[in-house]
Amino acid sequence: MRLGDRDRQLLRIVAVLLAIYLAMQVFAQIWQAVAIVADVLLIFVVAWALAYILGPLVDRVDRTTPLDRTMSVVLVYVGVFVFLAATLGLVIAPVSQQLADFSNRAPEYGAAAAQAVVNAQLRLQDLGLHVDLAELYGTLPQRLGSIASAYAADILGVLSATAGALFNLTLVLIIAFLMLIDGRAMWERLLMRLPPQRRGEAEILRESTDRAFGGFVRGSLLLGTIYGIATFMILLALRVPFEGVLAIVSGLTVIIPFFGPIIAIIPVLGVTAVAAGDRLLWVFIAMVLLQQVALNVISPRIMSRTIGIHPIFVFLSILLGAKVAGFWGVVLAMPIAGVLNTLLQYVWVEPAEETPVPAPDTLAS
Repeated sequence: MRLGDRDRQLLRIVAVLLAIYLAMQVFAQIWQAVAIVADVLLIFVVAWALAYILGPLVDRVDRTTPLDRTMSVVLVYVGVFVFLAATLGLVIAPVSQQLADFSNRAPEYGAAAAQAVVNAQLRLQDLGLHVDLAELYGTLPQRLGSIASAYAADILGVLSATAGALFNLTLVLIIAFLMLIDGRAMWERLLMRLPPQRRGEAEILRESTDRAFGGFVRGSLLLGTIYGIATFMILLALRVPFEGVLAIVSGLTVIIPFFGPIIAIIPVLGVTAVAAGDRLLWVFIAMVLLQQVALNVISPRIMSRTIGIHPIFVFLSILLGAKVAGFWGVVLAMPIAGVLNTLLQYVWVEPAEETPVPAPDTLAS
C-alpha cells in the first residue's frame, strides 16, 4: 500500500517528535556524565558558536579576495574588533552618562519607592488585607547592605574570577581562530577515514548540524537586536529615562531561553516605576505587546528560517527539551530538532527517489 503525501508528512512529524524526545533523553544522560568537565566543554561550545557566527563572513572574504584562509580570518577578526570598538565608543558615553544620572538620582528614586510602599499599604488596608509592607521595605536596605558588604569583603575572589574570565575569553578567541582556519580541512581528513559509501551521509550530517546550530546562534543574535531596538524606541517614545541602558540589558537577556523574557522586562518596569511612574501602565502594555510579538511571531519565524523547521516544531521541541533536560534542553532543543528534521528528510526522501515507478503496462498485467 502506497502512502499519500499527507500520510507521509504526518508520519514524518511523528517521527521527528519521537526522535527529539529520544535525543533529549540521550542528551540528559550524556550531560550528567560530562558535568565534571562542563567548564572546559563550555569554552569549546562558545568558541564553536563564535566560529559559526564569523564563518560565513570569513568564507566570503576568502572567495572574493586574493588573501589566503589565515589572512582572511585575521582580516575578519580585525574588522570585528574595530566595529565593536567603534560601537562601544558610540554607546559607552551616553550609557555611562545615564548610569551616572541614575546614581545621582538614586535618593530621589528611593523616596519615590518609599511613597509607593506607603500608598500600597493604605490600599491593602482599604481592601482588608493587613500586610506590613513598610517594615519589609525598611529592612530591605539593611539586607542589601549586608549582601554588598559580603561581596566587597571577597574582593580577592572577584579579582580572581575576573582574571579567569579574561583567560577563558582569550582561549575562546584562539580556539575559534583555529576552527575558522583549519576546521574544513580537519573535517575532510576525518571524512577520508570513513568508508566511501558513508561519506555522503556524514556530509549531510555536517551540513545539517552547521545549518541548525549556526542558524540558531545567528537567529538568537538577530532576535536580541530586534528586541533591544524595539525596547529603545518604546522607552524613547514614552519618555522613560535611561532608555539606552535598559535597551541593552533587555536585548542581551531576552535571548536566554525560558527565563529571558521575564528577566528582560523586570528592569524596564522597575526603573519606570520609580522614574516615570505615571507612564508605568503604558510601558507595561507596550512591553507585553512587544514580548508577545517578538516571542510568538518573530522568534518562531526567525528560528524556522535559520534552522529549517516549522514554527510548530519550534514550540514542540522547546516543550520536549524542557521536559527531558531542563534548562539545557530548552537551549539545545531547536538546533537538535533542526538536525533531526534534516536527517529524517534524507532517510525518507532518498529511498523515495530511488524507488522505481512501475510502468503502466506492468500495473495492468
